[in-house]
Amino acid sequence: MKDAVEKNSPVPLYKQLKQVIENRIKSGEKKTGELISSEKEFCQEFSVSQITVRKAMFELVNEGVLYRIPGKGTFVAGPEQGSRGISKLKTDNIGFVISREHHPIFSNTFYSYVFAGVEEEARSHGYNLIYQVLDEKLMFDPSTFKLIEERKVDGLILAGEMSHSFVSNLKAKDIPIVLLDHHIENSSLDSIVTDNTKGTADMIKYLADLGHRQIGFLGATLEHGSFMERFEGYKAAMKKYRLEFNEDFVQTGLLWNGYGIMEKMFRLQKLPTAIFACNDLMAIRAMAAIQDKGMKIPDEISIAGFDDIDMSQQIHPPLTTVRVEKEEMGKIGVRRLIQRMKNSNKRAEKITVPTELVVRKSCKALK
Repeated sequence: MKDAVEKNSPVPLYKQLKQVIENRIKSGEKKTGELISSEKEFCQEFSVSQITVRKAMFELVNEGVLYRIPGKGTFVAGPEQGSRGISKLKTDNIGFVISREHHPIFSNTFYSYVFAGVEEEARSHGYNLIYQVLDEKLMFDPSTFKLIEERKVDGLILAGEMSHSFVSNLKAKDIPIVLLDHHIENSSLDSIVTDNTKGTADMIKYLADLGHRQIGFLGATLEHGSFMERFEGYKAAMKKYRLEFNEDFVQTGLLWNGYGIMEKMFRLQKLPTAIFACNDLMAIRAMAAIQDKGMKIPDEISIAGFDDIDMSQQIHPPLTTVRVEKEEMGKIGVRRLIQRMKNSNKRAEKITVPTELVVRKSCKALK
């Protein structure tokens, strides 16, 4: 029976060590309730790193083959320990993963508040937060994801849009995951999202009540789930309130290029009387283009956004928008992740966070 690890083998070292330990238990060399070697002893015996040993033992504890008693060591589990339920190894860490698109987070007007909510809630439950940016290398080769491969966290919060294949690869690692500001249908993953449809409907109704019949839409890449929901909500609300949907009044482009997208709107023979932008950042940059054109807001054109970032109330005129409870989203995400870590069989849920219409001075009633 193999009782060694081979450095040149294609099988990862920790999996080889895991098999060695299992073989010693199956052969009777190590019996139920017996103390096994320490991490240091395994390192010396097989000339492997402590990380390798820790990963092997982590999996065996989580599978119920071993159990650990703090201050005493790791032991071979038997039916008695299994019936009591062997607690899994805990790191007391939660991973917060965000795509490169939204980095650096502290200059991001939306996710910086989501992160603040996550950090506060995690700390209140005794968890540390480990921050990770999802770059292209990590996205296309999840095996380089050290938070998972080295078992540094008990669960993951994935913030923002991420490829379904990457999320599926992480899910296969059997680690609790919660999606923030993103939802994947039929993925069996918990997700925390904004009520984009109702928030958009509230804004279109507000503009319609002001007398606007021609309302334009400025959007970013509609592949992003939230922006697509806001666009679909815009179309549905236009129909509901019997407003004419004009494809020319729908202009899209890069999220950071609201100025350029608004310039495309200027090429039309006739402008809408009001503009609804898919988020505040785009609305604010579109406002700059409008003002550079010599037009007055809201006297000549009204404009509104979505998210209620800090800047939206600091500009002139202050922006009418839809408030998203960004910090609350983060807090709910942590609470849901902790529930998932305690009960992996709990049914996955899509939790929708309500929005609120915030009226300021960038929109005007038509005579």
